[in-house]
Amino acid sequence: MIKKFFTLRSILTLVFLLIGMSAFLLGIKTGVRNVSEAAFFPIAAWAAGFSYILGLGASSTRRAWTTVILTGLFVIFMEAARIRAPLLELVRSIPMLELDILRALLKKEMPNLSEVQGQFAHLAKLAENYLSQLVTEKTSHPIVRETLWDIPILFIAAWSGWWTSRRNQILTAMLPSLALNGYILYYTNKEMFPLQIAVFALIMLMGINQKWSLTRQEDENIRKARNETYSAILLLSLGLAVIAGLTPSISIKSVAQRVVGNEGLGKVLGLDRKIANGYAVSGLPRQHLLGLSPANSQAILFIVKTGELAPTDKQIITEQVPNHRWRWLLYDVYDGAGWFTSAAGNETHSANQPLFSTINGAYQVIHQQVEKALIQDNRLYWTGTLTSVNQPFESSWRTSPESLPVSQNALLTSDMLGSLTDSQVYSADSIIPLVTADQLRDSSQNYPPEIRTRYLSLPDTVTERVLLLAEELTADRSNPYDKAKAIESYMRTYPYTLNVPPFPAGREIADYFLFDLKTGYCDYYATSMIVLARAAGLPARLVIGYASGAYDAINAEYVVREADAHSWVEIYFAGIGWVEFEPTAGQPLLSLPETSSDEEPASIIPFVLQAERRTSVYTKSGHYPKPNYLPAMLGSGFILFISSLWLLRTQGLLRVHPSIESIYVYIYYHGKQIHKEAAQHETPIIFSQRLKRKLELNHKWLEPAPAEIDLLTRLYIQETYSAHPITKNEREQAIKVWQKLFWRLLYARFIVHT
Repeated sequence: MIKKFFTLRSILTLVFLLIGMSAFLLGIKTGVRNVSEAAFFPIAAWAAGFSYILGLGASSTRRAWTTVILTGLFVIFMEAARIRAPLLELVRSIPMLELDILRALLKKEMPNLSEVQGQFAHLAKLAENYLSQLVTEKTSHPIVRETLWDIPILFIAAWSGWWTSRRNQILTAMLPSLALNGYILYYTNKEMFPLQIAVFALIMLMGINQKWSLTRQEDENIRKARNETYSAILLLSLGLAVIAGLTPSISIKSVAQRVVGNEGLGKVLGLDRKIANGYAVSGLPRQHLLGLSPANSQAILFIVKTGELAPTDKQIITEQVPNHRWRWLLYDVYDGAGWFTSAAGNETHSANQPLFSTINGAYQVIHQQVEKALIQDNRLYWTGTLTSVNQPFESSWRTSPESLPVSQNALLTSDMLGSLTDSQVYSADSIIPLVTADQLRDSSQNYPPEIRTRYLSLPDTVTERVLLLAEELTADRSNPYDKAKAIESYMRTYPYTLNVPPFPAGREIADYFLFDLKTGYCDYYATSMIVLARAAGLPARLVIGYASGAYDAINAEYVVREADAHSWVEIYFAGIGWVEFEPTAGQPLLSLPETSSDEEPASIIPFVLQAERRTSVYTKSGHYPKPNYLPAMLGSGFILFISSLWLLRTQGLLRVHPSIESIYVYIYYHGKQIHKEAAQHETPIIFSQRLKRKLELNHKWLEPAPAEIDLLTRLYIQETYSAHPITKNEREQAIKVWQKLFWRLLYARFIVHT
């Protein structure tokens, strides 16, 4: 084994194998959240290198894999628990410790073990912290996520090293890492550079390990041909690597597209899918709509059905149409000249996956059927608080529900920036709090720390006269709701217009609008109200999206156009959450009932556009439907099925046996695991006799085994040594007997070992 390893071919193979594993790990770190500091390379290097070296020797597959996995698990523990450096320090201190012990014995004194004891205590503390985090933390925690990824990395790296050295099947060796690498990069929309490096390493490995048919006598032409061949391999590797980065292979892409349909896997793995459209980071949110021609402003963006009102054949109806706002972004940071968001992380969600496990309180459920008009529109529109969507979607969270401890109310403390979906037609469920004005008046102004920090902050550019105006408007109001309504009512006294001059540089928006411009569109109204609300001690944020749109009574749907682009205000009430306010003049006022009614709120008429849409069931306690685990179960079952077929084939059951000899090879292989004392010189007859004695275990199912062994042994001897060939019927009979004997030998192996 050592002689085989210290060859140029073996060393180059191991080098490019490690390059391929490094590219695989780069893809993981590029696309997975919270693993940038993970120590993946030592695990992959150990598994790939150790399995490659064992594959060069004569170790059995079972023994080699057991050794690699057990030692790999120790490496995982050592790296994930961050005990490698302290452990090496402890090992380096052993010679000095031995010397101190020897000196103490010579002086008949007790050796000083305090330093070693401290090192052991430090190691124990690190290990205890690591195990505690594995048990108590969520999968999004960096240590937990690193450990979850360590396991597949260990197996994939070991697979690559083993198949490269023992089987010399490079494509089979590298396929798992290439497939997972391509899936991660495609799923997360990240650059394909890691895949380029992996393909380069694959082609180089195939070239290095190709068995070239060259003559023993090497002349100038042969040397030239060999050098040109290796040069061509290098150029081909680089070319295919570039192509792999520009155009991922169809097989990987098609597989990824199928797997992406189940977003639950991505969530478990922590894949950080990139949001295709960037969110605005500064300026007035409406600026992307300015300059549109009147014709374009009337273009339909999307249509929404909620099922709250039944379709009718009349254009004019007497029923009150619910006034919804269709949101898509929520901003939290105001810098005086515009809005942007604080740090947010992306999450992926599978179809019908609930965003909140439980919800306490009174909420109205809104079922929305949305159909977008533009193919390139990847926004997700909803009203109220989004709870689930029947299509896969991505969301960006400043504070995600899963990152919060169980003790906190996720609905009140989570904080979403926005969501995106590539689906043109989708159904979304959301909730709207059923509150009264009196309940809001009674709410406390003792807000959670994260709400105070984020939603009460104002830039230094806010002028003194704006702060004084906020104080004047709320001076005689004793509760947060009346303060908010006073500011809202004052804002609605300003006239509305789209014809405003360019915003002057160096001015603060609220001061400019309230005291100089004194007219404008929704962004000026909403921004100014938020500044006044925060100055008055009310947490507030900006919501942008679209107003209700035109209601089509015949089809019972809201038709939303570009001209309906809108922004409004949400104010936080302790124990209740975010409540909408409408400061823009010309828009319908959002009103709440003053006191609660004894009557139960009217139930929502369920609306289902597509027959395949799963109906969501909401109980009185607020529990949402559990995630759909069927795709994951089917996927796991398929993987288990394929693995079982592969295992049975390697053990000799599903192979095509053209001769009795090919069957007897597996009889001897399995029988050797039972009759371990079998010598190399034993004849088939002696081996079968001793094997039959080992099978005398008083198990009824094993009773036919001796006769089956005798039959197959006789046919093997006849085929090998007799002048009379085996007939077709005898070979078919041998195959049928072997299919039964296989399970008996497998069962006997299990009984003997246990």
